[in-house]
Amino acid sequence: MEPKHLMQLAEILDKGSITAAAETLLLTQPTLTRNMHTLEMQAGGALFSRSRFGVKPTIMGESLAREGRAIRQTLLSAQDAIARHKMGLSNLLRIGVGPLIGMGISARLASKLMDQHPSLSIIVSTAPPLRAVEQLVDGQVDVVIAPAVYAQTPPGIARTLLAEDSIGVYCGPDHPLARQPLVTAQDLKGSAWINVGTSSPFQNEQVELLAKNGVHNVRTRFATLSDGVVLLDFLAQSKHLAVLPGVPLQLLRDRYPFAEIPLPQGRSRRDMFVWCRNELMESEIIRDFVATARRLIDDHLEP
Repeated sequence: MEPKHLMQLAEILDKGSITAAAETLLLTQPTLTRNMHTLEMQAGGALFSRSRFGVKPTIMGESLAREGRAIRQTLLSAQDAIARHKMGLSNLLRIGVGPLIGMGISARLASKLMDQHPSLSIIVSTAPPLRAVEQLVDGQVDVVIAPAVYAQTPPGIARTLLAEDSIGVYCGPDHPLARQPLVTAQDLKGSAWINVGTSSPFQNEQVELLAKNGVHNVRTRFATLSDGVVLLDFLAQSKHLAVLPGVPLQLLRDRYPFAEIPLPQGRSRRDMFVWCRNELMESEIIRDFVATARRLIDDHLEP
C-alpha cells in the first residue's frame, strides 16, 4: 500500500466527502476515486460507504485511515523541522496543556523560555488533561502540564509536582450563591451546571466531589471541549455553576473574578504535574520549564 493513498483515505474521512478531500489535496476527483479503488483492492474490501450525508468508514477503512493520519503527522513534523532549521532554530519544544491552565500560564511560560533559550521554538497545543497525556505517550508532544489522570504513570513517562491544587465549585460574581455564606446540598441540587472537557455526566473526580457534598446525578446542558475561553465567558455571564481547579482560576482572576462556593464538605485535592518522557526530565530545557512554571505560579498566587 502506498503511504500517499493512506493519507488520501484519511483526508476523505476527515473531510466527509471525496469532493472536499480532492479540493484540499489538489487532485481531480476521478484521480482520487481511482486511488481509493486501488487501495480497496489491496485491502480486500470496502473502505467506506457513501450516502447523502457524506462518507462513512468501514472498520477496515477507519483502521487504515489511522495509519494515514500517523504518516501525515510524521511528514508535518519533518516539514516543521526543516522550516525551523532554515530559520536558524534548532530546538523545538512541543507543550501540551489543559484549556484552563493553558490560558493561565502558557503565554508567559513560553515567552520566558524563549528568552532563556534563544534558539528554542515552541508549539503549544490544548487538549483535555487525559488526551494531553495520551499525546505525550504517543510522542505528539514533549511535555505536558496536567493533573494525575492515571492511577499509575505510563511506562517510560515521568512526572513531577508543579503545584498543589484542588477542585471546587465556582460561579460568576452575580450568581445568587456567590453572596450566600452557607450553601447546602439542596442549594447545589437546585442549580444549573456547565462542564469543561466532556458533556454530561461529569468526569469521575468531579462526580466524587459533588457526591461527597450531597449532589448526585447532575446533568449538564452546556459543555466545552478543549476551550477554556468559551466556558469561562459563559460561566461569568450566566447563572450556572462549574467544578473547576483552583490554581488556573487564581492565575486568571484578573480577567475572571469568579466566586468560589463554600461546599458543605469542602474541596477535593487534585494536584498539577509536569509530565514528560523519562529521558527528557533531566534535560536543561525541561528543568527550566519546570522551574519557570513553578515560579510563575508561586509569584501569582502570593497574597
